[in-house]
Amino acid sequence: MGARKCSLGPASDWLWGQEEMRWRRTFSGSPEQTASARAFAETLFAGTACVDVVEFIVAELTANTIRHTASGKDGGWFGLELVYGDPVYIAVVDNGGTGTPLVRQPDLLAESGRGLFMVAQLAHRMGIEGNPERGHKVWAEIELNKPWPDAFGISV
Repeated sequence: MGARKCSLGPASDWLWGQEEMRWRRTFSGSPEQTASARAFAETLFAGTACVDVVEFIVAELTANTIRHTASGKDGGWFGLELVYGDPVYIAVVDNGGTGTPLVRQPDLLAESGRGLFMVAQLAHRMGIEGNPERGHKVWAEIELNKPWPDAFGISV
């Protein structure tokens, strides 16, 4: 059987083509899965200007899901959706619970409650969909190639 030529051109054309790349994955609702979701996102966005911001948003949204929804209970799960495009799309779905995620102005003296506010500050756009009975999707869009300042204000 002879080798067949692919009509798509070089492998790089196919791999880095114009179409957006989309991944969906589910994780069990245990706390250590936040690190797994973050590592998954890091692998997919390695080498991009936005990798650190993608990791932060994934970690924040998944930790909130596990902590504040039924996803963190026995048998719970959460879903992560990532789209490599411009803008980058990050979404986490949960199993619902007793409340609805809210972006609030943070209390500077509180020990928690700043996460969604920080995500909203980093995002080009952000949204919260769904309800406590059926579950929520919290999503954010960020710019793919935006140079993000580091902790000391230096663009990286």
